[in-house]
Amino acid sequence: MSEHDGIIGKIGKREKLENPARVAELDPAGTLKKVGFRPGQTLYDIGAGSGLFSLAAAKLGAGTVWAADTDADILAELRSRAASLPNLRTLPVSGCAYPVADGSADWVLLVTTLHEIDDKPALFSELRRLLAADGAVCLIEFIKARTPMGPPPERRLGAEEAEALFVREGFRRETDFLLGDDFYCQIYRPRG
Repeated sequence: MSEHDGIIGKIGKREKLENPARVAELDPAGTLKKVGFRPGQTLYDIGAGSGLFSLAAAKLGAGTVWAADTDADILAELRSRAASLPNLRTLPVSGCAYPVADGSADWVLLVTTLHEIDDKPALFSELRRLLAADGAVCLIEFIKARTPMGPPPERRLGAEEAEALFVREGFRRETDFLLGDDFYCQIYRPRG
């Protein structure tokens, strides 16, 4: 597993993503239930990392969960951890092209990922392609302030900035709420 410089020094990616304080605030299963995710639905977890939300969705009875990430090592580890969950599939990707069927996503999940993506127009093109007619995007990002975890504030995407970006790309915000002290969650649907 690769190592990254974190706020607390050199730590492994999985350890960073699964920091108990981070997991408690994100509350993957509780958050998925709160946004309206239901058994049988298809979820694309873009930037899945160690699979916190992918694993939770699979255990909640998702029809299919696609865990997409650019890190082949962490996806291999997730595949191993999800061996007993036939509804969870890993999807190694590079860039913002996802080799899956058009209109197949009930949910697209972006957890602390959007601020990392350079080619946002390409991502939004794929989001529109992936979403089913009644599909939604669940965005979770760090609040734009210094917090005990996450990137420096200048690298973050604040809630108002995120909404402006989604609106510019043809989406409407359906709801939003805070997750603990460090994260916000917003739900978007394409304007139709």
